[in-house]
Amino acid sequence: MPTSRRVEIADDERGCLAQAIYHEARGESAEGQLAVANVIVNRARSGKYPSSLCGVIYQNADKGRYRCQFTFACDGRGDAPAERRAWARSQALAEDVYARYAQGETLGAVPQSTLYYHTVNVRPNWAYTFNRVAQIGAHIFYSPN
Repeated sequence: MPTSRRVEIADDERGCLAQAIYHEARGESAEGQLAVANVIVNRARSGKYPSSLCGVIYQNADKGRYRCQFTFACDGRGDAPAERRAWARSQALAEDVYARYAQGETLGAVPQSTLYYHTVNVRPNWAYTFNRVAQIGAHIFYSPN
């Protein structure tokens, strides 16, 4: 693959990851944001989800409102970041996480088996079918049984 194409893919992956971090966890601590990014990386590596970060983040976004994996991707609202500082933090973390992901490194915020999370404000019916592995900030993280 030509270098220019590899650079384009890397830029896209970092952009998707920054969007997910921003929309899913911008109000969280650095540890909480890393944990959300860690779930995305775990999914991409799992073989159960698309193998790219953008693929994981936007999986089923074309299926209609609220039928995707990450609400921001299919809620019908614009995705343009409104908070400059939070966006800059999300981009910086996405840069670091993508570099580690591309090198095959583990992130370590949550176990590699962790594929799911939700905020403490909701109680999805699927949560009871998985193993709760951590609560970091306003998110609860789960691994399959």
